Amino acid sequence: MKTLLTLSLSLVIVSSQAKAHHSFAASFVDTEIVREGVVNRYIFKNPHVLFYMTVTDEDGEETEWMVEGSAATSLRSAGWSNETIQLGEHVRITGRAGRDNKPMISMGNVEVLDPETRAVLRNPTVRGGFFLPNQNNAEIISIPLLLADGRPNLRGDWGRGRGGPSFRNHRAPPFNETGIALQEQWDPVDDPQVACENPSLPRQGGYTPHPVRIEQFDDRVVISYEEYGGTRTVYFDGRDAGSVGDSLVKLGRSVARYEDDKLIIESTHILAGPTGQYGNQLSDQTTTVETYRRLDDPTQGPMVEMEMIINDPIHLYEPWEMVWKKLYVENYEFIAVECHAPY
Repeated sequence: MKTLLTLSLSLVIVSSQAKAHHSFAASFVDTEIVREGVVNRYIFKNPHVLFYMTVTDEDGEETEWMVEGSAATSLRSAGWSNETIQLGEHVRITGRAGRDNKPMISMGNVEVLDPETRAVLRNPTVRGGFFLPNQNNAEIISIPLLLADGRPNLRGDWGRGRGGPSFRNHRAPPFNETGIALQEQWDPVDDPQVACENPSLPRQGGYTPHPVRIEQFDDRVVISYEEYGGTRTVYFDGRDAGSVGDSLVKLGRSVARYEDDKLIIESTHILAGPTGQYGNQLSDQTTTVETYRRLDDPTQGPMVEMEMIINDPIHLYEPWEMVWKKLYVENYEFIAVECHAPY
């Protein structure tokens, strides 16, 4: 019996825009197209699940097409894995057409076909939701709020669970005239992440919806991000804090300290760049203060709240806040990053 399980375009594309490392408008237009081809490569990694397929036209000419989906983190929680698509399978894709007529298509409806009859053999499994895989209906975990020495217990992997706190909760940036003018000129194709460049600190540390891993040591704290694969090592003695004349770096030059029950990280020397897929660009005069707090929610369990206060005298008329809350998750495995720039 022929069955059709649709990865609806609205679900996948909107979720991709919310959870992808760049806007789909950078690569695709709104026109819907259908393409069939044979899979020659499948990549289940962040920042996007991709596969390449060979499409043969009516004249027998072959063209390689790139099929781009949401982040692997999102699709894993919807039932996808590195075995969802097999090499050599004949697939039919319905999705958005590539920008400038490039041989690209967004991963909308996916059907695996019999190459002879075109009958649908199977459809990728979709269980719904874009959340951490082991948070659904999981027993609430309890971990101490404080370490033995009194520091806040931030150790572990922290992410978004079903029904959990928002991964991002901040107001629109308070742009001045300069910032507004830049935002009005924003074109998603100009996003550096389209070309697989690493993001600046506000985007990696403040905007990210993906899980974050925190490790605490006596002399430093290490923060790793599943999105983009970034890692920061921030010392308490200020050895990497910026001073006049130091070069700018993507994730800034930082120093950490504990204050009461909070971890505070102050950063300077941050390279200019957009703070997300929709632009909101900050200048190279940006500084940030991050505050990490441990919380417990009776219905969700342990969580970390991060508040980032952003100051930019060039683009903002007052400080801008980014806030996320993430739930504790056990035995989480980061998905590797293998970025492919669009055609």
